[in-house]
Amino acid sequence: MTYEQISAKFNDFNSKNLQSIIALTEKTMGRSTKLAEISFDTSKSLLDEVSGTMQSVMAVKDPQAFMSMAQDGKMEGITNKLTAHQQAVSEVIREATDEFAKLAEVSVEQMKSSMKEWLDSISANAPAGSEAFVNAMKTSLDTTLQGVDQMQATLKEVATNLEKTTEQAVETIKGQVATVKKTAAKTTRATRR
Repeated sequence: MTYEQISAKFNDFNSKNLQSIIALTEKTMGRSTKLAEISFDTSKSLLDEVSGTMQSVMAVKDPQAFMSMAQDGKMEGITNKLTAHQQAVSEVIREATDEFAKLAEVSVEQMKSSMKEWLDSISANAPAGSEAFVNAMKTSLDTTLQGVDQMQATLKEVATNLEKTTEQAVETIKGQVATVKKTAAKTTRATRR
């Protein structure tokens, strides 16, 4: 294999990687815009609601009135909006993670194919007596590619665990709000007796 052929192979490999990076950058910018829109809309909505709720909270003169307000569900709206925001953000992140994983998988497969093809052409054109060196290179490449496969599997597991943890956190918050609401209802009933 000549120097020009090797250079052409590397240029082709680098060109594919550059195309992947550009595609990933475009998708990342789109996701960032979507996250900014979600955050802006939620912030605007929350500011309106928090303003009204804070006025009500400031007007409360005793614990019973506060418990009654908590029981009325005025604070529940804020919690629902925060939960919806978290779910929307999680969905965008999940989509981005899936797209990134697919793109990374395609890129890794292209890299594997290119590297194996490059190594095969080197070994086919290797001078006599260099078999041990070529075999060592092949073994090294195989080991590296196995490490890449393990890293991909680990990243998929991390993404799955992050998604589950986020969903559990949202459910925990919902449960805590429900508990506060029930406690407020019991306290209000007890104080009215």
